[in-house]
Amino acid sequence: MKQRLKTIALCVMVLAVVVFAVFAVTYRLNMLPDVSHPVQPAQTTVPRTTYVEKQTRDYLPTDAVVRPVGRTLYYDNVRWFSLSGCGAEFSCVADWAQLTLTVAQSYAVVRNHRPRVAVFVNGTLADERILDSAEETIEIDLSDIEGEAVVKLIKLTESMYSCVGLTGIRVYAAADVTPTPQPDMLLEFIGDSITAGYGLDATSAYGQFSTRTENYMGTYAYLTGEALGAESYAVAYSGYGVLSAYTDNGVIRPDYVLSKRYNKTLTNLILPAEVSDEWTFTSLRPTMIVINLGTNDASYCYTAERRAAFVTAYRNLLVQVRMCNPGVPIICVLGDMNNSLYPYITQAAAEYQAETGDPLVTCTSLSFEMERLGSTTDGHPNRDSNALAAQTLTTFLWQTALSLQ
Repeated sequence: MKQRLKTIALCVMVLAVVVFAVFAVTYRLNMLPDVSHPVQPAQTTVPRTTYVEKQTRDYLPTDAVVRPVGRTLYYDNVRWFSLSGCGAEFSCVADWAQLTLTVAQSYAVVRNHRPRVAVFVNGTLADERILDSAEETIEIDLSDIEGEAVVKLIKLTESMYSCVGLTGIRVYAAADVTPTPQPDMLLEFIGDSITAGYGLDATSAYGQFSTRTENYMGTYAYLTGEALGAESYAVAYSGYGVLSAYTDNGVIRPDYVLSKRYNKTLTNLILPAEVSDEWTFTSLRPTMIVINLGTNDASYCYTAERRAAFVTAYRNLLVQVRMCNPGVPIICVLGDMNNSLYPYITQAAAEYQAETGDPLVTCTSLSFEMERLGSTTDGHPNRDSNALAAQTLTTFLWQTALSLQ
């Protein structure tokens, strides 16, 4: 009997071991991955970025690539500009940039009247030169700049003597060149040689005029824009006036007056008949307009009759500028290179306002003080005089003109 119980117990134990072994094997098999259908990784909501190698990239200066600075004309794959302070601006992330420029050859340009240009990178002057060749390339090193670089090209010499074209942009970068946004504040200056920077870089007050010594960056106009954090450009022509250009014999010169040039974009560029250089006044709207004219008229307007004619001509100029720029404050100024006509400017502005009811026109005189601070070529205000005039105008604009907007 005892032997039978031992045999039964042994059989139960063996059966238990077999059952446990089968269970263990089955469990382990169930825990193995199903390699016949591999598990796919979970989809992420963050797209994968593709690395793009830096390469040389070439662009035409179209509106999709650059922002026009001031008045420019894009024609035949060239961005043309001739007025002081005008040019182009773009943004890039690059190791270097090259700007290829051409000088219009539609007239004879003597050595003393070559154009000057400046290039800024993130607001700092990176290159400034006189374009002595028909075509020239300016290379700007951007390798030390972390992130975005804003490259700005402007013309430093007046429109009367040259026209410059930006023909191409080349960068070494991993991304495209893009235009910058329009500035928050834009100043338009209408003037003569003073506004154009006549002789500002001359080493002597007795030298002959040359655009090689003309520099818009040293003018009261440019300095005022800088002080206000604004962009500026100038419709400025040496010798021009409101009623008459400068005359040394008392004979009127009515062909060289600003009213005949104000609506133009360029000078000294021959265009086909079907292409117009008339400025449309729709793509660019100044925040304020400053008119500094009357210095050259003083050489002619030394009688009561002529001064009355000057008042009429100035009033007509205000009508022209207002028609082109509705709703923009206009500030009429005059410095003391010869400020004898300033009372007649204020008279013209008052008559214009009485006729039109336009409240956005005001006047102020500028403080050049050349007797104390000195002058440059042909008795023009030097850099110190321009700096003082900029302080005077900046204060006036902050206190008065900006409240007109």
